[in-house]
Amino acid sequence: MKILDRYISRRFVQFFLFSIVAFVGVFLIVDLVENLDHYIDRGAKAVYVVLYYVYYLPYIIVLVMPIGTLLATAFLGGYLVKNRELVAMRSAGISSTKIVILLIIWGFLISIAAFLGGEFLIPHSNSLRDELKRVKIDKRKGSRGRLKNDLFYITEDGTFFYFRTLDSKRGTGRDIIIQKYSDGKLVLRMDAKKIKWLKNGNWRLFDVIVRKFVDEKVNVENFPQYDLKLSETPADFARKSPKPEEMGFFELKKFIDKVERSGIIPKREKTDLWMKFAYPLVNLVVIMLGISLSFRVRVGSYLYGFGQSFFVAFIYLGVLRAGQAFGYNGTLPPALAAFSGDIIFVIIGMFLLTRIEKV
Repeated sequence: MKILDRYISRRFVQFFLFSIVAFVGVFLIVDLVENLDHYIDRGAKAVYVVLYYVYYLPYIIVLVMPIGTLLATAFLGGYLVKNRELVAMRSAGISSTKIVILLIIWGFLISIAAFLGGEFLIPHSNSLRDELKRVKIDKRKGSRGRLKNDLFYITEDGTFFYFRTLDSKRGTGRDIIIQKYSDGKLVLRMDAKKIKWLKNGNWRLFDVIVRKFVDEKVNVENFPQYDLKLSETPADFARKSPKPEEMGFFELKKFIDKVERSGIIPKREKTDLWMKFAYPLVNLVVIMLGISLSFRVRVGSYLYGFGQSFFVAFIYLGVLRAGQAFGYNGTLPPALAAFSGDIIFVIIGMFLLTRIEKV
């Protein structure tokens, strides 16, 4: 790496780290002040509150990365303009394209780091944070409590189970609904008053009504007892289904496949799946925007760069969330909904980049 590349990289990383620390600090302070009354009312110990925010950190860092990246680019541009270094580089025959390529490489690396954090670190930390808040702060029963109410579960073959109550320790449940789909159509529904685990994969239903749907006709049968062979144990049924933010890409993809086999169209989950790629790419796109805007300014100003960055980030994230909402309600296909903001601002950024040398 040449001296100029090292110099630009060092300044950019300094501004980036400063921005991340500042935004994370503001986020934590605002959240703490907003929830302080809740912590006091619940009698939460300080050590649990601190640990809660430690688990919260990975999510916050990835969340504010795009703003930090954009701000770092704007500050770098303002710094180079203010100190006449950009003019000196151009006078020496060094094209702005060289800086653009270097910063885009940094944006690509930051995007990879954000994706890896979202894939391997954030799901686990979010799960720990949720469990800590529920058990230690809110003083609710943990996810390992034996009695579950209104429990939903989807098996690997897409069979849908609903339990009004399930006692995972005794292996018993009440008011059970079982639904099986084929090609998106309901082919079997079983309603039972009670279910009991007989071990070795055997379950027994009591007071069962079995409905089979064949050629738009319904065949109904009643059984005092009905035995099922399932690979799931009571502990499997009782296990809490993770939220999309508590799953990595491949885990969420597996969950979506299960939901689709049950006949349900998971619009929300599919959109969240593609957002796991779309959101990290924001870091790359905002660098294109930051370079295009900050390098066009004749007089360097950190305050101007700060305001400009916030305005661009606000519009960008607004478009990104709007696309996500369109994916949730089915207005746009999930992939297009997730990447719509990136596509729009890549086009804008590329157009502005072509005009840097003309300024």
